[in-house]
Amino acid sequence: MRKFKIGFWAVIFGLMGIVIFQNQDFFMAKQILSIDFIFTKYETPELHRAILFGGIFLTGFIISYIFTLIDRLKFRKVVKSLGAEIDSQNENITLLINELESVKGGSSGNNKEKEEKEEKEEEEEQKSA
Repeated sequence: MRKFKIGFWAVIFGLMGIVIFQNQDFFMAKQILSIDFIFTKYETPELHRAILFGGIFLTGFIISYIFTLIDRLKFRKVVKSLGAEIDSQNENITLLINELESVKGGSSGNNKEKEEKEEKEEEEEQKSA
């Protein structure tokens, strides 16, 4: 999948390069960008259209990044709260398991220790015999 992504983006950038190369006259022409507010008017100095296209693309990229950043921060907060909930539920599970084992007559750790002691005693008896 990673090779596919690299190949896909290489093709996209290659096609964009071909379009820009074949239309150099259009992209290298100078143009003024003017913004007319009600109370004032702003004009940029003469810039190549390629610079204007790049600036507009970069502005759009930054705006989309800001909007997705807000969502990512919200999701990170949700993930943290769910992780804390999972931890608390795991603690409850271990408490309930311990309580169940105590009701049954002992914890599983004590049963294991008893089994190990019995095995050692059997081995000692076999060695002495």
